[in-house]
Amino acid sequence: MLERTTRILSEGLARSIDRRGFLKRASQATFAGLAAVAAGQMSTVRASAMSNGGTKPPIAVPSCSPPGPYCNLNGNTQDPNGCHGGGCFQHLYQGTVLQCRVYYQYYQAGCWTTPQGGGYWTCCDCECLNSNGQRMTTCGCAQYSGSPAPRPDSPGGLAGA
Repeated sequence: MLERTTRILSEGLARSIDRRGFLKRASQATFAGLAAVAAGQMSTVRASAMSNGGTKPPIAVPSCSPPGPYCNLNGNTQDPNGCHGGGCFQHLYQGTVLQCRVYYQYYQAGCWTTPQGGGYWTCCDCECLNSNGQRMTTCGCAQYSGSPAPRPDSPGGLAGA
């Protein structure tokens, strides 16, 4: 009796569902899930950190000393919004948006780390060029990470690793 009821219900369900629509929705959900996993949005470390009240918010003002203002697109020299994370990208200079790249004048790698507040800033010096490739100005970029500062002398490059 139970088998017959199950068979009748499953056949009725199969007839009522549009298979093409079902497959489309299932594939979209699968793609979104895999994209979230690839982006690190579903890792167990992040989930456990959020359940413990989350991580500390990033410190708002960068602790770097760039050779000019922070690369920005809105004129706010304390907001590095012309950067891609800690990497150089663009800077508004005299009304023109210039393309920027890492500037190696002061540091061999052009970037360095500065510990602050239980985490660290990744800071980079940038030079911004006009369309002819001539340096017009310099600026800096910064990105805060709440994890321990990297140590080049430890295995794996991280303290305690």
